[in-house]
Amino acid sequence: MARILLVYSSLFGANAQLAALAEAALGAAGADVRVRRVREVALTGEEQAAAEGAQIATGADLTWAEGFVFCSPSHTGLLSASMKAFIDQHHDSAAAGAHLNKTFTAMATSGYAHAGQERVVDELNAVGAAWGCVIVAPGTADEGLNVHNGNPYGLSFVLEHGRLPGSAETTGVLRRHLHRLVAVTDALAPLRAADARTGTRTVPTIAGALT
Repeated sequence: MARILLVYSSLFGANAQLAALAEAALGAAGADVRVRRVREVALTGEEQAAAEGAQIATGADLTWAEGFVFCSPSHTGLLSASMKAFIDQHHDSAAAGAHLNKTFTAMATSGYAHAGQERVVDELNAVGAAWGCVIVAPGTADEGLNVHNGNPYGLSFVLEHGRLPGSAETTGVLRRHLHRLVAVTDALAPLRAADARTGTRTVPTIAGALT
């Protein structure tokens, strides 16, 4: 059973709503799922109760997982500061090879179309690549995914009045793509087992370079 960690940033609850739908889709695909939110570092006075349900993501959650789903809103066309802070906080373990050959997929939301979703999933995918993960993107080959959002790099959703559209199409897209993520994660299990036997590489700490 693939262990999938879903990490999200949410101030107003839309990405928490998306995370709940994604959790259901991953569970239906047979995954063991943890849903965690990042600690918000900006606009904390604006945080809504709907965004506060999940536990805060930790390094132990990252270690536990065999695959990742990272979900961020588009803030001025960029990844949320809170998600970036979480990523930077756990850079050293990733650089040491802790997440080599785990899977990774990205999701983004924005208040309107063409508001930076593609850039956000590109930024998240760059994190997965830097961590040595295997990126599982929607791609252009599946019409069932691309009819919804047309973003081959990661799932993206346009909010309606600050909320995720409550449609069967959204649920269908999540089920279709995340089922594939779980399948790829399971298929890579022998490779991760071989990594565990040989040990991960170590590198000098570069935390100072991030200050």
